[in-house]
Amino acid sequence: MSDLGGLAAELEQRATSVELIGDQLVHVAAIAIWSSVAADAFRAQVDRRRSECGDVASMLRSAASAVRHFAAEVEAEKERLRRIEEAALHGVEKFVSLAGRL
Repeated sequence: MSDLGGLAAELEQRATSVELIGDQLVHVAAIAIWSSVAADAFRAQVDRRRSECGDVASMLRSAASAVRHFAAEVEAEKERLRRIEEAALHGVEKFVSLAGRL
């Protein structure tokens, strides 16, 4: 949990990589001079795969966003607990000081 920002960045990088794979598929299919019903079916399948790559990239970006949000919540909770700990320590110190006067 110490490097949630790094995890989110890794998810973003993977999303970009998946998109590039989809783009490369389309590029390679587009430069093929092959023409026939089978070629058209192949290109349609490549287009579907590119769309799937886009969907996966979107899911990875959503996961990165969720990780960042979670990291912010963790930091806020750690800060809240730090303030509670400070207040408790201050209360104990005050109690010890008062008890010492008795």
